[in-house]
Amino acid sequence: MSIQPRTEKGRQTQAKLLSTALDCFAEDGYRASSMRIIAANAGVSLSHAYYYFQSKEDIVAQLLLNLRNEQYGLCQGRLDEGNTLESNIRAVLDAGVLALAPYHEFGPVFLKVLLSDEYANEQVSKIELSLWEQAVAGARPLPPLGIRRDLPKFLLLVSRHVFSAWAYDQSAQQRRSRALMKNMAPVAAKFAVLCRLPVVRSLFEDILALMDPKAIDKAEVDLPVRSTLRRPKAS
Repeated sequence: MSIQPRTEKGRQTQAKLLSTALDCFAEDGYRASSMRIIAANAGVSLSHAYYYFQSKEDIVAQLLLNLRNEQYGLCQGRLDEGNTLESNIRAVLDAGVLALAPYHEFGPVFLKVLLSDEYANEQVSKIELSLWEQAVAGARPLPPLGIRRDLPKFLLLVSRHVFSAWAYDQSAQQRRSRALMKNMAPVAAKFAVLCRLPVVRSLFEDILALMDPKAIDKAEVDLPVRSTLRRPKAS
């Protein structure tokens, strides 16, 4: 994970390494661009480059953080109280596409960063969750009380599944995944309304548990361990 420089010079050096890395990725491809090449092109020593970024994945993680911050900025003023939940969901997704579209080629690496404990940046998750919290809190009418607390997390996890489709979408301008995002907003909003019914709310909780990696990990830990000892045969 990249460090956060304390000085202006450090921030400039880190920004230069990030900019140089993007140029190298564009010119030579992600796989061919080593940390040594990036450092040389940026005019810094290899050890200095590793001080700011431990790997190429850390560089992409920093890029993703910058883009999520950009998405957050684009959403401000668009998630005002009074919008429908469908409108707010669409606003968050549209802002994400607008910020990330120029870097679609990094989609698979973005996914690696998001799904890996080694490279995951907590700040990225906090920004995403904050956006969905604003989308839910500003929606009118408010979503059902029974799911209101967990709905932002549910929307975050659903959006990441949609993002996975976008990351590998090879259609022109990611047409297929963009259509999926467009259709997700009304479906998710209608599902939230139906969660007023106990049976649907129970389904909501089941789906949330299935999508949440932490819940899956906990379930695996809680599984009973079967004994490998066999009962001795009766004589």
